[in-house]
Amino acid sequence: MRDQATIIDFLGASLRGLEPSGRAVLTPAQQKAADDIAAELDTALDKMVRELESVASCQQEEDMGADDEPLPPFEAFCMGLKRIGDSLLPHLMDEFRGLCAARKLPTAPFVWIIRARADAFVAYLLQVAQVHGLAFDGSPSRVGKNEQIVLAHLGADLRVLMQRELDRLL
Repeated sequence: MRDQATIIDFLGASLRGLEPSGRAVLTPAQQKAADDIAAELDTALDKMVRELESVASCQQEEDMGADDEPLPPFEAFCMGLKRIGDSLLPHLMDEFRGLCAARKLPTAPFVWIIRARADAFVAYLLQVAQVHGLAFDGSPSRVGKNEQIVLAHLGADLRVLMQRELDRLL
């Protein structure tokens, strides 16, 4: 049994969460287009996650001013994950927008496809923060109170960004 969920696990949970949402019934042609878009987005998401996992360390930026104090390691790591989300969530949305445009399809009927993948990516980033939080906290059993607050802020920031990007699609 795996201890850590993969991006596929998060995507499956996100898609299950969308099932009762009553999304529109698609024609066979629309369903084929949705399946193709979903498959291509899955490939893009998988590539993004593999590149993210290949990053060996998150060090604080060198351009900090002399008056700036370095952040605690966990907070700095979460700040790095937020920066990653700030660039990769819009990239994922652009991929979706491009896939729809290439098929001359509006984005609105298919927004559930990108919502599930964006939601899975946010959940994945939060899991990465939690797993590394245990290492930064020095405790193999739980994340401390300060880390929980930082995680809550990271989750809120990423979800606000995700929603803002989704709103731009409509």
